[in-house]
Amino acid sequence: MPKHFLLPVLMALFPYLALSQICIGGHIAPYDSITNTWLATVPESMFGHDGQLTVEMGQLYRQMEIDGHLLPSGNCQHTFQQISADNIYQALVTDTMGHTKAGKIQFTFLPIVLLNGDFGYDYQEGTLTLASPDLRADSLYSARIKWRGGVTNTEGKHKRNYKVKTDHDVSFFGMRSDNSWMLDAGQPDVFRMRNRIAMDLWNDMARQPYYADKKPKARNGVSGRMVEVFLGNEYRGVYNFSEMMDRKQLKLRKTDEATGDIHGCLYKGVDWNHTQMFDLLQGYDNTKDTFLGYEMKYPDLDDCDSTDWAPLAEANNYALQCSDLDFEEHISDYFDIPVLIDYSLFVSIVNAVDNSGKNMYWAVYDKSESKRLTLAPWDLDATFGQRWGGQLVNGKEDFSSPQYLTDVDVFVFYRLYKTNTLNFNSLLNQRFDELHQTGGVLSADSIISRFAHYYMDVKKSGAARREAEKWSGDSDVWGDAIDFDAEYEYICRWIRQHLEEIERTGFPLYYNASFFGEQMGISETSMHRCPRAVYDLKGRKVAPSGQRLYKLKPGIYIQGGRKRVKS
Repeated sequence: MPKHFLLPVLMALFPYLALSQICIGGHIAPYDSITNTWLATVPESMFGHDGQLTVEMGQLYRQMEIDGHLLPSGNCQHTFQQISADNIYQALVTDTMGHTKAGKIQFTFLPIVLLNGDFGYDYQEGTLTLASPDLRADSLYSARIKWRGGVTNTEGKHKRNYKVKTDHDVSFFGMRSDNSWMLDAGQPDVFRMRNRIAMDLWNDMARQPYYADKKPKARNGVSGRMVEVFLGNEYRGVYNFSEMMDRKQLKLRKTDEATGDIHGCLYKGVDWNHTQMFDLLQGYDNTKDTFLGYEMKYPDLDDCDSTDWAPLAEANNYALQCSDLDFEEHISDYFDIPVLIDYSLFVSIVNAVDNSGKNMYWAVYDKSESKRLTLAPWDLDATFGQRWGGQLVNGKEDFSSPQYLTDVDVFVFYRLYKTNTLNFNSLLNQRFDELHQTGGVLSADSIISRFAHYYMDVKKSGAARREAEKWSGDSDVWGDAIDFDAEYEYICRWIRQHLEEIERTGFPLYYNASFFGEQMGISETSMHRCPRAVYDLKGRKVAPSGQRLYKLKPGIYIQGGRKRVKS
């Protein structure tokens, strides 16, 4: 069970907090030493009204003034006039030694997460405190915390993502009970919330995995809540507090502890080195947790002696090598076709240019019953017109344009498009029509309403202004301004224009003879891909047609009009 603490107990346990923290309305109000601001969270219903709230001071404070009104030490009441994101209340605190400190009090209605500890690439001991206006008391958890991410976790990054492992299972915001959580910074996204909103869309449109009859609670997406985060005495901004995609979320069958027999498997594409399935997967080692751009997420080699790459390799190699007749008859034994249909639509609708091969999970429920792969998305920042890398490619290729159409750049999808196996293309269009109809989850109005909801939350709560003041012009966003108003207007226009372009094109977006033949190097007698020439971001050819990307130095390249990252 979570341990609940009021502020005096917190301060007794953590004296260093007492130097700066106060409590307002029964919740800790973290202090930002950069702006000299305490941030308090209250229910949204209090915004626009006067609010009489309890103010509690720590043991090191003997008195406090708010807007010139003197408050005695301990617990006392103060009426804050017309609470809103725009109102600032001047505060002056005096400690037991007679030293005074001036600061400001601001309000939000978003939950506040306070992390305390010194964190880096490896797990370190720390604490997580949650102050939520939905809860009567704050909660404090011991946790192991580290930075997380791929490109977002490299040297020189500033607004870090955090992986949090609490010391026991707990449920936050009605999400699953677990000990593994993520604080997603939205680092490359100037709207900060594309990942959350795109995942919400996937959760509402995607069908359950093929084994849902056995595991009806299996989910191939994750839930989350937008919060504001402090790291010690520093405000860090708007974050997506999210579940993790793992065996538990997908309800994969566990490895048998008694016999060591492996049942469920979970693989994640971490770069584009073979994860797009255009090459044979061979030479894997079941004592290693990485293989040709994939990372094994379950079974975990920390918990068992070996894992199993065979289901992934066999499905990949079958799609590459089998005849068209075999493909027609047996591809659904290897891949979860209904989920592939939904994923194909999803990637196209949100323009997920970073989610083909990389940032995809492949899962097998129980390989002793079936080695069929289903999938789940991850890391959806580069969506809805967000330009990955902050620049055009070769001065002309703009992946963020609403007229730019992307699909799932994974071989099994292309072969399904080309052969129309299982009437795949018609099913794509039928599914799109079903979800795109007026008021449907994929209608422009419906998608825009999702952005409107999140946008109004961060704007009305003041989080948008705080985020912009904290991070505008940072190198994380290539020096761009963070302007939620302008970005929201841009996204709304982008969605309507993008869906109009898709309506004109139909699905699959890229299926035509020249694309699969001359451009892709695919003939009627060969289904193997002949890679096109590779260019760097300055438009210089760095590899001729036929050379695989893995032979190049690490960096960002363009091949066949698509971004490729070699790590």
